[in-house]
Amino acid sequence: MKISKVIGYGLSSPVKGGHVYYGYQSDTKNIGIIEVHTECGVIGFGETYAGVYCAELIEPIVKYLESYLIGSDVSNINILNNIPYIGRSGLVKCISSGIDIALHDILSKVQGIPLYEYLGGNNEIPEYASNGSSTFTPEQIEQDVKMVIDKGYTSYKMRIGLQDKDVDLKRLQVARDCLGSNILMVDAIMGTNPTKWNLKTALQWTNELEMFNTFWLEEPFTPTDTQAYAQLRDKSNISIAGGEALNQMLEFNLYKDSHAVDIIQPDVTNSGGIKDCAAIVNTFGKQNTAMHVWGSQVAINANKHFAKAFDVSYLEVPMMELEINDEIHSDNIGVGIHITDKVKNKYKLNKTKNFKLNGNIH
Repeated sequence: MKISKVIGYGLSSPVKGGHVYYGYQSDTKNIGIIEVHTECGVIGFGETYAGVYCAELIEPIVKYLESYLIGSDVSNINILNNIPYIGRSGLVKCISSGIDIALHDILSKVQGIPLYEYLGGNNEIPEYASNGSSTFTPEQIEQDVKMVIDKGYTSYKMRIGLQDKDVDLKRLQVARDCLGSNILMVDAIMGTNPTKWNLKTALQWTNELEMFNTFWLEEPFTPTDTQAYAQLRDKSNISIAGGEALNQMLEFNLYKDSHAVDIIQPDVTNSGGIKDCAAIVNTFGKQNTAMHVWGSQVAINANKHFAKAFDVSYLEVPMMELEINDEIHSDNIGVGIHITDKVKNKYKLNKTKNFKLNGNIH
């Protein structure tokens, strides 16, 4: 089964309710979609994390990548190795992650089975509700925790680091009180937060977070500061998580060799797709892997299928509700996604809605 066409594009979806998420205010979220077409008419869908930041760059980069893929057999899982080495990291690697997902979507579709079954597993994976904006007041945190509990979640992740420390401590206390014995995870979002922590600050926070029986502290530093990660992990009594921004195996191997984190957080839409994420699980172990998700239903489905197949420890479920999600879920074959021309026309890309640090923080 040969590849006949590869296309990539951005879409813009309204966020139901226009909520604040992850410390950033927006009524719209951009996503990046990949389609791989075959000569026999089967279409595979994938998503690239690049859609969040620079959706308008997806189309030209996919056009470049397409020239290395046309005519190749879909069943060749090493097909993306045809890309010159300059395209195996950064933005190009992020976009090619979506291609890998689409290829696996095709392979499972032609067999008429879900992607997780094609990958060889069907495990029940704990899911955690991901919300708790850094800007939420204690009262908003209370409402937020009650909302996720009402939805049936027993694990909840909130963000800190944008407000004064005493306010964050009050927010954490409210979350813990509302959660009872349920699990609390905390994300410092230092991969995007403009005010960075140093090792001393992070250590102080791990001591504070112990009082709230925090399951893990996520992204306490910028992704490249593996030395600080390793030093914090060595001294912390709570687990340290990170890795969502990494997309090269060299980077993941550095985290492993440096003992940087207790929990690694790859994302199939950024970390090389299904193929590379399988290698990441093999490197860190399934119980030390929790899948990161921050995208549309395509990203949620793809990461969920992967998680079920590889029996990882946790799956993130964003509480943001995108309007487009109601219109792209199809069935449980492959990734379970189909995007029509009607949907593409309805949710045409508005590049002014790309995620930006300056001007989005509230």
